[in-house]
Amino acid sequence: MSDTRNIILKRLYCRFKHELCLYAQQYCPHDAEDIVHQAFVNCYDRLDTGETEASQRSYLYNAVKNLCLNFLRNNKPVYTADHSEAYSQMTIVDTHDYIYEYIDKLPPKERRILTLTLQGYSVEDISNELDMNLNTVRYYKKEAYTKIRKALNNNL
Repeated sequence: MSDTRNIILKRLYCRFKHELCLYAQQYCPHDAEDIVHQAFVNCYDRLDTGETEASQRSYLYNAVKNLCLNFLRNNKPVYTADHSEAYSQMTIVDTHDYIYEYIDKLPPKERRILTLTLQGYSVEDISNELDMNLNTVRYYKKEAYTKIRKALNNNL
């Protein structure tokens, strides 16, 4: 179990360290790397090998956000800065994480089409990639967006 946990943590570290550091630098520019490292340390203790990568990513973003908030609260700067933008950015990331968690819950065809759409593929490219009719791709894409909108309206 420990070997599996180490492998998963290394994969997560390689994949998300840079983007988490960029995220943390918006709020704690001089301590971002330390905050991200602490988030990975916390992640190791709570790592469940059965979780999806999206939920692990979501946990890491929440951990970094909370560590940044704790840092800002505990290390009050001498100057007064408006952190309202930082808090609104954190809200956007929370919403982003929620959307990705919900995408993981979509039926396989809708999830695949939406994932490709978010990667920048056009409807025609997706149709060719998945060997589907163009209108079928449009239908599944519309259904996926409808479900996500409904979920967001119910939970936000």
